[in-house]
Amino acid sequence: MTRARRLGRLGGLAAVAVAATPFACLRVASMASADDPPSFRAGLDMAIWMTVFGTPAMVAAWLLWRAWWRRAGDDLAALDGPAWLLAQVEERGARWRFAAGCARTAVLPPGGDRRTVGVAGALAIAAMGVTVLATTTALPAGRVFGLVFVGLLGGLTTLAAARSRPGRGTDPSRGTGPDGLLRARGTGPGRVLAGLGLAGIGACAAATTWYLAEHPSYARPDPPGTAVSLPPGTAVVLAVALAGCLWLALRPPRWLLPDRRARWSGAGMAVALAAGFVLAARLGLRGEPGWDEGTMGYLLTAPILVVLTGSALAAAAGRSFRSGVGAGVWAVVLAGPLIVAAWLVGAVAWHQQGRGLLLDGEGGLGVGANLADAVWWPLILLTLWALPMAVLGATAGAAARSVRRRSRLGSHC
Repeated sequence: MTRARRLGRLGGLAAVAVAATPFACLRVASMASADDPPSFRAGLDMAIWMTVFGTPAMVAAWLLWRAWWRRAGDDLAALDGPAWLLAQVEERGARWRFAAGCARTAVLPPGGDRRTVGVAGALAIAAMGVTVLATTTALPAGRVFGLVFVGLLGGLTTLAAARSRPGRGTDPSRGTGPDGLLRARGTGPGRVLAGLGLAGIGACAAATTWYLAEHPSYARPDPPGTAVSLPPGTAVVLAVALAGCLWLALRPPRWLLPDRRARWSGAGMAVALAAGFVLAARLGLRGEPGWDEGTMGYLLTAPILVVLTGSALAAAAGRSFRSGVGAGVWAVVLAGPLIVAAWLVGAVAWHQQGRGLLLDGEGGLGVGANLADAVWWPLILLTLWALPMAVLGATAGAAARSVRRRSRLGSHC
């Protein structure tokens, strides 16, 4: 067995193990949070469900690794250790200086406009101060979310200013000067996709703020007492997710930019996912059979119907595996904030009609309990379920395109 093949197999196993880790953690967390010690049968059932749920993610991780290793494996396998690291620094102090220099150059590359960086940093600090005052006086329940979200936005804006080139138009691939987070015209995701991302993030932030103002806490029966609607850990996760979606919507990585067809396919899938969620919530509100037990069923089936199919079509139309994966990534990034905002609005209507939580119809909890569900369940299912479906769909679409091409070539021969 060659060194390249051996490293490829080891890397594939590592990718599968990494993909399986979140599902193992979910199983442990679910067993630990149970009110009573679970029986052996319950534990076995949970393990089986997590295995079924996690299999697409593990297969997708292996497919992604294989696709990447086919392009880069032979070259990387021929390198020794120092060549992998691009440098060999033996003395300890020199290693620290080398690492610090690399970090500084990555954050503040040469040529950045220091004055713009200073202004962006000052504005970020001022925004943090305003957020502290606003949440202390008007929205105490949103202090953690507001501080983390505004702090991340300020940090990302400052980083974008630091990595931009002085002047306007010198480097169209990075965006320049006052453009801030936005890339130069013609190299960004486009106004429609950026606008859709901004609309979803703005709607999610506004809905969360309103929810915290109206329902900062809720009563729970077991254990008896009052719980906050947005615990600190959940607040941090929501803020990081929204800031990450904003960054991807305005300054996506290069591999998401070239394929216009993938971008539009992803936007279409995102709108379909969000619209389908709204429809599912409305049908459940009207008591339609099969829809009145919450939106969990929709969250599980929609990625299969929308993302798997859409990514396959995008890969076939774009004639590449990368097109399908890119379409799926855009769908997840753009749909996540829209679904959270729609969840918070629909949950209030469900509660007013006595239908319980929007997730599964569970009663006995206050309406504020919907907020944590609206954060965690879309995050878990879109990341661990929809993205693997995108990879599987892209693989199927690319394979179908290759089969049709070989068939046409064979018929011509």
